[in-house]
Amino acid sequence: MLKRLNSHWLLFIAILILVLVAASPILTYPMGRDQGMYANIGRIILYGKTPYVDMWDIKPPPIYYIYAVGIKLFGTTTLAIRAIDLTLIPVGMLGLYLLGSRIAHRRLGLLSALIYAVFYFNEDFQNLTQSDSLVTVLLIWAAYAAFLAAESQSNTRRSLLYAFITGAISGLILWFKQYYAFFVLALVLNQIMSHFKFPSPHGEGDLGGEVKSLFKESLAFAIGGLLTGGTLLLYFWSKGMISEMLIVAEGTAAYNAQGYDFGAFIANMGNYLYFRWLTWHVLLILTALWIIFAIAQFIKNRLSSPPRHNGEGDLGGEVKHWRLIIFWLIGTLAFALIQAKGFDTHWIPMLPAMALLAADALDTIIQFIVNHISNAQPLSNETPPRHMERGLGSEVKNNLAIALYIVSVIGLLGITSMTTWGRAWAYLTGQETEVEYWDEFQANDLKPEQSLEVANFLRERVLPGNSLFIWGFRPEVYFMTELWPATRYQAQFPLVAPWYPQEWKQNNVDILWAAMPPYVLILEDDFMPWVTDFDADSHTLLQDYTELNNWLIANYEFETQIGDFIIWRRVSQ
Repeated sequence: MLKRLNSHWLLFIAILILVLVAASPILTYPMGRDQGMYANIGRIILYGKTPYVDMWDIKPPPIYYIYAVGIKLFGTTTLAIRAIDLTLIPVGMLGLYLLGSRIAHRRLGLLSALIYAVFYFNEDFQNLTQSDSLVTVLLIWAAYAAFLAAESQSNTRRSLLYAFITGAISGLILWFKQYYAFFVLALVLNQIMSHFKFPSPHGEGDLGGEVKSLFKESLAFAIGGLLTGGTLLLYFWSKGMISEMLIVAEGTAAYNAQGYDFGAFIANMGNYLYFRWLTWHVLLILTALWIIFAIAQFIKNRLSSPPRHNGEGDLGGEVKHWRLIIFWLIGTLAFALIQAKGFDTHWIPMLPAMALLAADALDTIIQFIVNHISNAQPLSNETPPRHMERGLGSEVKNNLAIALYIVSVIGLLGITSMTTWGRAWAYLTGQETEVEYWDEFQANDLKPEQSLEVANFLRERVLPGNSLFIWGFRPEVYFMTELWPATRYQAQFPLVAPWYPQEWKQNNVDILWAAMPPYVLILEDDFMPWVTDFDADSHTLLQDYTELNNWLIANYEFETQIGDFIIWRRVSQ
């Protein structure tokens, strides 16, 4: 047992520690818009308030409760938000290590866990701590449970238990976004296909036994899903959230429909695939190589022997253990395509499945190099005794393999380290200020250094716990200043986009007349037609929002401007 622990679990722990060291500079990263929205709602949850009802956003609720726990544990800081990633991703690494080890061997488990973490933490600041990135932890554990359910059919109790666990995790996953139904469908299809194979584990041609077993597993899966997903439904219903979430669903459908035009769809996908290449590069290459290797092996086996029905000598036998991963990849690809935007975060649910394929491709390449070199003819004309040849060859082969794996681990960790430490080094060593450091980050119109400067400006003038109103989409400023949004609309888009209720505009102004926050921020140059459906910035859109514009002019005066933020101060009464 100690030997197994030393050779495998200690290796995993070592890789985990190295990953956390390489990724630790993300604690200094700024927050993006979405993280600001999640964090503000996470704060109100801790004060007994309700998402959507007391503060509005368009994402499904699990991410808000994850943020609430993170803020409770780590505090109300940007560092605390990034600590959520460093806490949860190791849990995903563990699940991927176990899954990879069951699919093939522990090398695959170790490499896939490493690759998953490397390319997760290689993401830019706006893509980390996202709903679609943190859900990968649940996807991994759901896939692992589904794999065990498919592999445990000879043991009815075990298969039912794992089917129940798969359903329970799936019930949680579906609350992250309804489109994860494609991933859940992938798990279901794999379980169905694992039953209808020949010869049957219940006996030759025992179709009735397979159907009966599948029915029991489906029932266990459904009970697990209802236990988690159904319980959450009842809880959200009791909190009055469901009616607001239906409005969110209608708005999201209209929002996604923008991308269903063929020209817009191609443009969106092409644009964000380019950004995927910049972040995933090696991962994409290794995944492509796995596909090439699989096709080549299939062709080779077809040419060398006729296909058989027992799973040997054909593609079915070779990819049986990979079927779930292939379905996973297809399901999460459908998840990205159905949303038609191609945003960076929409591709991240594919990452764990790609990490498994990439790890297998990398392992195949290393083993090929080792075997090719070890089988090469020696340069010397002298032939050593056969026992010495076997011993020396085995030792050289093992040392070469170890060296190649070490080089691969160092190279992969280097990808993340160059992104994280390379970007943060000057700031961490005092060579640049925090504002200068944050100036290196940008996502479209979002300029984090301006958020920091505005937050510093407000902190000098307004006490934490007071209110603030931002006409624009920069909710991170609320969180950074510990100021509360003056209304439940912490961003401008639900008051602008045509697919949300028009009466919200008057409701917003009515609340503002009662709230009267000390400062109001108006954004310039935040052109977001994919959010607002208008090719105009917030300052321009304000002119068409007569009630809000009149309220602002009647009660506030211009004080200053910091970057894209026009700052209005309340006139003394």
